[in-house]
Amino acid sequence: MFATIVMSAGLVLALTGAVGAWRGVVTQSWPTVVATLITNEIEAETQTRAIPMTDRLRGGIKETVEMERLALAYRYTVDGVPFEGHKLEPWDFGLPGQAKMKAVAALAPGATHPVSYDPQDPRRAYLKAGPSTTSLTLLTVGAVLMAVGFFIGRVQRRA
Repeated sequence: MFATIVMSAGLVLALTGAVGAWRGVVTQSWPTVVATLITNEIEAETQTRAIPMTDRLRGGIKETVEMERLALAYRYTVDGVPFEGHKLEPWDFGLPGQAKMKAVAALAPGATHPVSYDPQDPRRAYLKAGPSTTSLTLLTVGAVLMAVGFFIGRVQRRA
């Protein structure tokens, strides 16, 4: 039973990551134009939240977490029509890779960078085409969980 749960969780993660990675691969064939960076800075945000399942009578134990977020905006033109984009990479599930975030933030505002856009809908554009770090991570973690679940099942059947 435990092996089935682990394999099922792995399958869900792997499929989600595979869909995201495939959609990222498709963006590599999209046309590119040069975009001008308007905003590309990492914003530090401090959040205080209660840790779940801790001391319900007093509202829980509080923790303060500092999170980084990439504030990104760029302008590009397709067939004479101006557009503004805000996405770093496709299917990142709101979690772009830290290395990519820092590389983009290191560029000066006003700098130019190629941007890939959807030929069917030029409003959809990404600064970094290809599979996102998050999609590839989900795919890898899902595959590992499926393998672990498979081996747990084999061990349980032998016992």
